[in-house]
Amino acid sequence: MRARPASRRAILRNRFLAALLTALIVASLVIEPAFPNGRPVRGRPVGSGNPIDKLTTALAQSLTTVDDLAWESSSDGTVRVIVQTYGPPSGSLLSIVTSLGGLLLHEFSSISGMLVSLPKNNLLALAAEPEVERISPDHLVTKCASHLEAATGANSLRSYSPLLGFSGLDGSGVGIAVLDSGIMASHADFAGGLLGLSRVSAAVDVASSNNFLRSFENLLALHLPLVSGNVDAYGHGSHVAGVAAGRNIGSGSSRGFDGIAPSANLIDVRVLDGLGLGQVSDVITGIDWVIQNRTSKHINVMNMSLAGPATESWITDPMCRSVRKAVSSGITVVVAAGNFGKTAAGLELYGSITSPAIDPSVITVGSANTQQTDQRSDESINGFSSRGPTRSSTLDSAGVSHFDNLLKPDLVAPGNRIVSAESNDCYLVTTYPALHQSGTNPPFMQLSGTSVAAPVVAGAVALLLQKNPGLTPPLIKAILQYTAQQVNGANILQQGAGLLNIEGATRLAGALRTDISAKVAQGQLTVGDSLLSGAMPTASSTVAGQTFQWGGYIFGGATHLLAGQALVTKYQAIYDPRLVWAGTRVTRDEAPLTAATLLSAGVVDACQTTGAAGMFATGSSISNAIAGGQGLTLGEAATLSQGIVISGGMTLAEGMTLAEGMTLAEGMTLAEGMTLAEGMTLAESSNLDGTALTGE
Repeated sequence: MRARPASRRAILRNRFLAALLTALIVASLVIEPAFPNGRPVRGRPVGSGNPIDKLTTALAQSLTTVDDLAWESSSDGTVRVIVQTYGPPSGSLLSIVTSLGGLLLHEFSSISGMLVSLPKNNLLALAAEPEVERISPDHLVTKCASHLEAATGANSLRSYSPLLGFSGLDGSGVGIAVLDSGIMASHADFAGGLLGLSRVSAAVDVASSNNFLRSFENLLALHLPLVSGNVDAYGHGSHVAGVAAGRNIGSGSSRGFDGIAPSANLIDVRVLDGLGLGQVSDVITGIDWVIQNRTSKHINVMNMSLAGPATESWITDPMCRSVRKAVSSGITVVVAAGNFGKTAAGLELYGSITSPAIDPSVITVGSANTQQTDQRSDESINGFSSRGPTRSSTLDSAGVSHFDNLLKPDLVAPGNRIVSAESNDCYLVTTYPALHQSGTNPPFMQLSGTSVAAPVVAGAVALLLQKNPGLTPPLIKAILQYTAQQVNGANILQQGAGLLNIEGATRLAGALRTDISAKVAQGQLTVGDSLLSGAMPTASSTVAGQTFQWGGYIFGGATHLLAGQALVTKYQAIYDPRLVWAGTRVTRDEAPLTAATLLSAGVVDACQTTGAAGMFATGSSISNAIAGGQGLTLGEAATLSQGIVISGGMTLAEGMTLAEGMTLAEGMTLAEGMTLAEGMTLAESSNLDGTALTGE
């Protein structure tokens, strides 16, 4: 890429940083099936015969513009794109790429597709090939940025002695892959065992080989920090790893900064560079590596505190397809919801979930504020935490958007002012010194964000798997949701199914049989078979001196509220990790299922408990209604045809014009997808603005 004049470079750099740090979200609200004024949205449908229909909106628009983006070079007219194909790319297609002046950069294994550099003028020629299903830009992806043990109930599950170490649930034997900016393996927070060796048991570096991204950053005069002997020059990955599995016992009056699973092994998958940036292709390559090495490296959990734009439906989004492959292989994938719960004007922003958090198969985590107290009666939802529903969309043949509108996040966990490992001389602390915690040795720093809340849940998953290694990923999600505590005044688009309750979740996991995963893989469980190995535990927990009832409901098909003990005492088809149910779409190994029994008798359809409030119903009202016997109990095995929809219960002011960025009554807005100016991926920031340093 040729050098630019300093003024041009400065302009690009300022535009980039403004987009990255202030998150100027392009927002709109659409009530299906069209805009009220009848004007179709820009873009093309997926799957028609026209080659341009196979391009994402950003790519289609780029055909008539020239710019310098992370995936587009104005100097040579090339674009860096992810080409998804029907089956593995054939040799003839690779030859066609070459004949069009393109270059194969990488072939993926978790999805059928490849990363290609290609002259933009030849995009449509490539899209015209019958073998090509979808072409997406190689967007940027970025990082999302003890008291934890007490606030989550993890401290009640184990004890510690200087001679014997931990006894009880501490994550032993479970591997957590951290897809992030790297892990400072030599940090004392990651030591373990009698010899004090690092628990970072494996590492792979994808980010450093992305020379295209280096060129783009150089164009913007963004220079990578030089940190000798430390792979985490940015600092985000080490902090995230410490939240999930850090070990710092403390002494004297110090409580220490233990993570949730302080004996779990960590697998460092570096997909973000020293500035916290990467590209979608880097992330998919990292996921490929995790899937391929899950057995040899003993990987059970994957944490992704990062985000990409949610500009296309979860069905075709490349990162979503990749994480679904990881889940189907038996890996529980935990993803940050995003830090875009407010507009620049401070209004609450609904529909702000990022990719791959929009995918129904992953556990999407929002951020709760503990108010720095162990007690759970004062928790609230952080204003920055992204709200549901998902607003990714597909386009029909008339060019009209059809939004996914899936229920997200799945639950929330502590994510405000969380102290964890600090990577030596990292970019975050050198740029924002106030993050450093003075008087700590080794060094620790404080961050807020859903990127911090996600590893809290990843650590909790490790404890559940230590307690019961036979759990499947979707069953783990159901357990976490069913046992969650309802946050006062929070609706299900803010809190999901509620606040993480590790005490209840591990107790319920321990009551279930330990052969579930094996039996599911062998096809030896039928809907309605018993999951219990003993008695159903009491549906309440006591954490930090406060007793509360479990929420008692889960999200089914990402559009339904389901309740009833049968959810956790009997086998449901939705606990097969190869099966994905979202709305009216059901697939198994990505192939459509036209006839399938998903739920057993005794499951309660609790959608009607939301009343007129619909998606904006508070979790406590839903839980109380269920406890009071409301909801339709399924008398026989059945599927549900309709769940909560975005239009249900939503009253709009008469005469309101629903234009891009329009706010609804009471400061609520709905975002269409999640894109920034210049096609940049949303920064899953560490909230390093004035609010971020002081907490929410």
